[in-house]
Amino acid sequence: MADNTQFEVRGQSYSRIILPLARQERSMLYSHVYIKTDVEGKSFYQDQIGSWEMKPKTSVNSETPQNDPNLVRTRIDIQTYHDSRMFDRSLKLQELSDPISVSSLCIQSAVGVQLDKVIYDALGGIAYRGENGGTAVAFPSAKTIPVDMEDSGTNTGLTINKIRRAAKMLDAKGVYHYDRCFVASATAKEQLLGTTPVTDANYNTIRALVQGDIDTFVGFKFVFLPDGIINVENNIADYFAFQKTGVGFGMLEELFLRVEDRPDKSYSKQIYYEISCGAGRLEEDKVIKVKGDESVVVINKE
Repeated sequence: MADNTQFEVRGQSYSRIILPLARQERSMLYSHVYIKTDVEGKSFYQDQIGSWEMKPKTSVNSETPQNDPNLVRTRIDIQTYHDSRMFDRSLKLQELSDPISVSSLCIQSAVGVQLDKVIYDALGGIAYRGENGGTAVAFPSAKTIPVDMEDSGTNTGLTINKIRRAAKMLDAKGVYHYDRCFVASATAKEQLLGTTPVTDANYNTIRALVQGDIDTFVGFKFVFLPDGIINVENNIADYFAFQKTGVGFGMLEELFLRVEDRPDKSYSKQIYYEISCGAGRLEEDKVIKVKGDESVVVINKE
């Protein structure tokens, strides 16, 4: 008998702990939008009141002005999202680790990603206005910062100049300075640091922003979403600068969750979860689209 048979009977050691793969932990945009509570039905409506303007009184005992209060209504539709995972009973008995024990992390991540997708899509999507929400309002081109803003015909990624322009466009419409958010991608995060020279006074601020030491720049709280949520076509990505009340979000219930045995599936254990939610852009003046070319590679030579 060969002496190397000992190799065939060596013990195998497997981990009893399951570690989650790379994933988003929870929603990154939920706290940055207006949350509508007590939502019911397949759609809900958010009413708003527009700006008023005073004019000179040019004579004594003049007629009282009779102006419209400038009311607006936006309809937001509810969509249900769900998922289910099955764990075979017989196979589970043979496992050293227990994947069900960490399923809450997977559910939290999946729900968070879906919420961010719904909110992000609403930023640049079609808004439905009017008494019954029958008027479709596309995102206005006047609220878009082009990808070649700094040099016509030359695309750039996310730069300080584009961020400043977005802030200026919000300022010009009198948008509140608090609760402003800027949502971009991981690529934009890298570009932002690379486009800032070491000699620039903004460099240390941007570096601290990218490293996570601070989260605010030019009045914006920055959210850098992982891949798969930001809209990118032909390397051109859509980022958004917005104020909290520019986007509305509502849920019918926070989370529906069931963990049960399936007698029709050999009593395998099933985890089922779903959410019903919707989001919509409430006001065009409070949302700015910023175009960025994600193929642009910027290396900051320190």
